[in-house]
Amino acid sequence: MKHSKSDKDWNKGLKVLTSFLFSILLIAAGTTVVFAQQEISGTVYDAESGETLPGVNIRVKGTDNRGTITDSVGTFSLDLQEGETTLIFSFVGFVSQEINVEGQTELEVWLEPDVGELDDVVVIGYGTVRKRDMTGSVGQLSSDDIGDITTTNAEQSLQGKVSGVQISSFSGAPGSRAAVRIRGVGTFNNSSPIYVVDDVIVDDISFLNPSDIQSMEVLKDASATAIYGSRGANGVILVQTKSGSGVTGDPIVNVSVEGSIQQLERKIDLLNGRQFATISNEIRSGSYNNVDAVPNTDWQDLIFDIAPMQNHQISVRGASDNSNYYVSLGYVQQSGIIDRSDYQRINLKVNNNYQLTENIELGNKINIAPYTQQVAPNVTFQS
Repeated sequence: MKHSKSDKDWNKGLKVLTSFLFSILLIAAGTTVVFAQQEISGTVYDAESGETLPGVNIRVKGTDNRGTITDSVGTFSLDLQEGETTLIFSFVGFVSQEINVEGQTELEVWLEPDVGELDDVVVIGYGTVRKRDMTGSVGQLSSDDIGDITTTNAEQSLQGKVSGVQISSFSGAPGSRAAVRIRGVGTFNNSSPIYVVDDVIVDDISFLNPSDIQSMEVLKDASATAIYGSRGANGVILVQTKSGSGVTGDPIVNVSVEGSIQQLERKIDLLNGRQFATISNEIRSGSYNNVDAVPNTDWQDLIFDIAPMQNHQISVRGASDNSNYYVSLGYVQQSGIIDRSDYQRINLKVNNNYQLTENIELGNKINIAPYTQQVAPNVTFQS
């Protein structure tokens, strides 16, 4: 059988095309070998409980967006490019960990719990609970946080420290109470939260010396405040005062002396006597016959002054095998920037606990806080 010239040309072209495609495949295969990825997989565990951890964030070190997360059973799989040798494992409540995976294909990662954060004890309406077991929204302040600022009012210690809590003053008078709003304004009678001081419900905590407070917990949602019923609709603030519990050896004596000054932050820019008289004449003709005779009196200089503030305290705390005690005496004095306004308070705090038997404990928590307050009325007003 004879083949035409066109058939021979077709077969020749087909061979050339086949060779070309085969060369492309070889080049592609070679490229794949050069940029081969290292596949690594593994499982992430809780080092304390031994259980797998779902949702752990795994990031390739040195990159911004390359990584993965563990699945519902704590396993993961990730392709690494050339030069990527370190993975960073992070999870809320656990200590982050960096692992060099060069030459490895299978990993077992054990993350250690961040014990310092998760084992903090939070006081709630039903008792105490660790942070890791909390499902409600609770804000917590320790005694160190409360003592950061100098204030005469324990409520003002919350300002800027707990999210969702707004603190504002009813007035600028010395010793004035603060208005506390938790997650906005409520609709049940009033918008103020209730306060529970050492298991006793009170209307406010302005009588407390901030230095006597061990911790403050702010219960924000219904699950945390349910025990207080409708009274807790606007939130609950739990206050625990200091005690001698945990003290070993000799008694601990603390002495605190604080002093500060207060002054008007900014004055209002006022007219001088001549300017005032000129404008008055424009409003009502003939108010002032001689505008140059009106005196230049800056009443702000006469009303406002620099005012001192002081806060002193001494406390003793200690414990024995069957008892502990905390005793403190404090004095706070705040002068107003307006003359004849002043606030003074003396605080005596006594907390004692006695373990009579294994099942019987007797204690007392006493707070005595006499105060005097003087306010200069109607010196300034808004019309």
